[in-house]
Amino acid sequence: MDVELNKLIEYLDYESSIIKLMVDHNGTITHACKYAEKLAGKKLSGTSLKDFFTDFNEQLDINQMLTKGITKQMLNINTYLNLPETLYFTSIPTHTGIILIGEVNTIELEELRQSMINLNNDLNNLTRELQKKNIQLDQLNKLKNQFLGMAAHDLRNPIASILMFSDFVLESKEDEINEELKQILEMIRNSSQFMLNLLEELLDVVKIESGKIGLNLVKVEMEDLLRKNVKMNAILAANKEIAIKLNIPQPVPPISADPVKIEQVMNNLISNAIKYSHKNTTITVNAFSTGDEILVSVHDQGQGIPKNELDKIFVPFAKISVQATSGEKSTGLGLSIVRRIIIGHHGRIWVESEQGKGSTFYFTLPLKKQMINN
Repeated sequence: MDVELNKLIEYLDYESSIIKLMVDHNGTITHACKYAEKLAGKKLSGTSLKDFFTDFNEQLDINQMLTKGITKQMLNINTYLNLPETLYFTSIPTHTGIILIGEVNTIELEELRQSMINLNNDLNNLTRELQKKNIQLDQLNKLKNQFLGMAAHDLRNPIASILMFSDFVLESKEDEINEELKQILEMIRNSSQFMLNLLEELLDVVKIESGKIGLNLVKVEMEDLLRKNVKMNAILAANKEIAIKLNIPQPVPPISADPVKIEQVMNNLISNAIKYSHKNTTITVNAFSTGDEILVSVHDQGQGIPKNELDKIFVPFAKISVQATSGEKSTGLGLSIVRRIIIGHHGRIWVESEQGKGSTFYFTLPLKKQMINN
């Protein structure tokens, strides 16, 4: 019998995954099994039992444990990973103190394991459902782009015809049409131009969202492009008595870019600056090289944009509270297209603005060598 008992004690001390501590009446650990010291990450003999447990054990009463004992009390211990481990402890009184046994509740672990399995199955089911919804959403998005492309393409020709015929009539001799008819034709012309611009921008959005932005990268002399663009837009700005200045303090090197798309970017940024600026103000276009990229900015002295609306500037169809100074209309698509074009060139675009002090739109284009289609 003593031999069997010794084998049991030896097993508990060196092989089992059960905590076994011998504790004297003063609460000092006199002996600890191998598993307990491995879990604690240090030698336990000679240390206080109180230090073995974490500070947030509300039910821990060492004196009660030593005098009255405990049965299946859940307590947290300090481990070598600095993470608490929860076990159930039972004390067995001896003539020198107590034997403290700590063990894991296997039923609780099994229930936890089953809960984890169920949660994992639920997660897998949700993942499969999400993948299915994503596929459906992608198909619907493609159908939406196809519909928008077809609608915009089919409407563009008749709208362009209406615009052309209204221009033709307006250019007729003034005595051939009365003032009232002329005003009606002006409204037809302006509405047709707006609709045509909207259709063109819708087609751009469809191409971009379909991954068909189609950049034709060639060597571009940015100074020449900016000078021509500013000169062209200066004519439009003059109608509102707004001046446009170009500032290039140092020569900028050529870049690899799509000149048509960069023209589109500049036209949009400058036309927006004109649209939201008052008479007798100045729009300044700046450009310089930082060594790794070209930085271009368009600064106006207009109304500025409220701080809480800056995040909406590049969102398609987003509307802000700032109104055009001469009642010009906006499709709400231009800046979102500009952003996609700049990102397509591996550049960056952002805006800084303060109400009453104007806005500055910035974009960069990289100078690093890119593939150029000659």
